[in-house]
Amino acid sequence: MPPSNRASTGRAARAIRQALRRHRAALGGGPVVLAVSGGPDSLGLLLAAAVVRGRPELVAAHFSHGLRPSADPRAARLVKRVAASLGIAFEHGSARTGPSEEEARDARYGFLAEVAAAHGASAVVTAHTQDDQAETLLLRLTRGTGLRGAGAMRELSARTVGGAPLTLLRPLLGVSRADMASVCEEAGIEPVHDGSNRQLRYARNRLRSRVMSELAHINPSAAGALARFAESAQADDALLRTLAAEAIQRHETREDGRVAWRRQALSELAEPLLARVLASAWEHVAGAGAALSAAKLGAASRLIRRPGGGELALGRGARLVVEQETCALGAASTERIPLVAGPLAVPGVTHAGPWIATVSAGEPRELDPAAVTGKGWRAALDADQAGAGLRLRARARGDRFQPLGMDQPVRLQDVLVNAKVPRGERDDLPLVVSDRGIAWVPGVRVAQWAVVTAATRRVVEVSLERGAQARD
Repeated sequence: MPPSNRASTGRAARAIRQALRRHRAALGGGPVVLAVSGGPDSLGLLLAAAVVRGRPELVAAHFSHGLRPSADPRAARLVKRVAASLGIAFEHGSARTGPSEEEARDARYGFLAEVAAAHGASAVVTAHTQDDQAETLLLRLTRGTGLRGAGAMRELSARTVGGAPLTLLRPLLGVSRADMASVCEEAGIEPVHDGSNRQLRYARNRLRSRVMSELAHINPSAAGALARFAESAQADDALLRTLAAEAIQRHETREDGRVAWRRQALSELAEPLLARVLASAWEHVAGAGAALSAAKLGAASRLIRRPGGGELALGRGARLVVEQETCALGAASTERIPLVAGPLAVPGVTHAGPWIATVSAGEPRELDPAAVTGKGWRAALDADQAGAGLRLRARARGDRFQPLGMDQPVRLQDVLVNAKVPRGERDDLPLVVSDRGIAWVPGVRVAQWAVVTAATRRVVEVSLERGAQARD
């Protein structure tokens, strides 16, 4: 007979209800899929979820891997029977997977994603417990994780399955494995135990049988203490990620395959923030999910903070370039796309190597102050003063330029150095020139003689952006 006191069921149901409330906005009001293997944890999840007041529609999903010929059919029948007794829909899938844990896990999540899609479910709910969380933390620490990894499993997360995101909810991370076994006992139901959980060839099983049992002798609540540490690590990591996002917003310039910063801004960041800023930049350059090793992050940090400059190869054909005033992370392309010198279409669009120039002409109007000075990538020029023959070209030896605010031309090299244009970018910087000389150095200044004034009768506006190589 099942016990009349269902304390464990109440604790598990309360944890599920609270998790559903915490993530109501993300989950919406649609059904949720319960991943039920037939073991004590997942069967307890099914039993406890069924008694949650105001719960969403539930679907019990069971997957047979074909790795347990005798246990798989029994587990499927048990889950189907319990789901039916609770009035919960049941879905069953099966496949012959390889012997590895990874293959079995991928097949299981593929099935769960299919069930979720078929039922319009907002999430898959798994039965990971407090003990699982403690084990995950210890495994990650043993393998050398950082603060994010020390957070172990998140209550709400996403997993990419078949190229699409699958939302996972783990409401039992604060509930012990013993409590989940008691849920089944309170219902008078005998779960199907997975014999593979006792096989010591798996690292998690060795940790569970040897390490966790020893820790329990030191502190009977060791699993709970470790799980709480993981929760604390998650909160600390979330704060650091927020601060890093603010630093990225303030200090970064991003374009396809490249991230740039002012060096001083990076060097002033605390080490944990700098590591996260660099990690985010690496994902932008190398692709979602890409990660730099702790050794590479440390080397990048040292390069940024030490006097002078230099380069650091990061792998995947990318490098960090540190100069006196700037830092840039991007592809170390072996083939540089040169600027294609030539006339500008006025008005019109001109493709010049990696640059696209857009030119318009007209009467004077209210202009953006940045366009008047030419400090950005758009400039307004006095068409009559600039003269004919507007074109793009790279810098040449002996170039001289009269920046806005100066009475006489000076060496272009000195202008670029004073403007802190990185050395590696100076030869690729497109100059807007006319028959009279250099009318605009993009990102720096327009020429004193080409500036728009109250006496200007016609204006030419030029904007530049990086694009594809010039078309034929």
